[in-house]
Amino acid sequence: MFGAVGPALAAGPDRLADVLADRDAARMLKAHHRAMLWTLREAAVRGPILATRHALIHYLHHAHAFAPVETLHAFFLNTRRELIAEEAIAQGTPSALSVEPRQVLERALLLGATGLVLVHNHPSGDPTPSAADRLFTRRLATAAECLDIRLHDHLVIARDGHAAIAVHAIVPE
Repeated sequence: MFGAVGPALAAGPDRLADVLADRDAARMLKAHHRAMLWTLREAAVRGPILATRHALIHYLHHAHAFAPVETLHAFFLNTRRELIAEEAIAQGTPSALSVEPRQVLERALLLGATGLVLVHNHPSGDPTPSAADRLFTRRLATAAECLDIRLHDHLVIARDGHAAIAVHAIVPE
């Protein structure tokens, strides 16, 4: 069994159907979950994305906290900090993620983004940023600055909460 609703909703449809022993119920539950995420996302990205930080974190927790592997997502922003696009950039393992700043910045340039918010999950449940998380953030913020792209934040989402990697402490304005 899953032990809680979050892990059940994060499970793949086949696994959920096996546990529930009812494929139709699993499909319906997954459809409700997608609708809930869509509603939370709408609230999170309405207007300047950082003005709705609480709504953004609420959405991200429901969307990513129980994912079984680390995944890096990027929110690409315009000059008014409004969302241009939200995309998954890289997917890793349950305990690691391999990504280079170039992957994020190439996409930002193609989209014409002037700002970024990065988000990745920690399947372990502990949102504490690792040394590798901090190093990646520093490297990306420095490279982005050279391209006139601002890294506004890098959030770590986990079952037990969230953490923000202090971008401005790493790269002074």
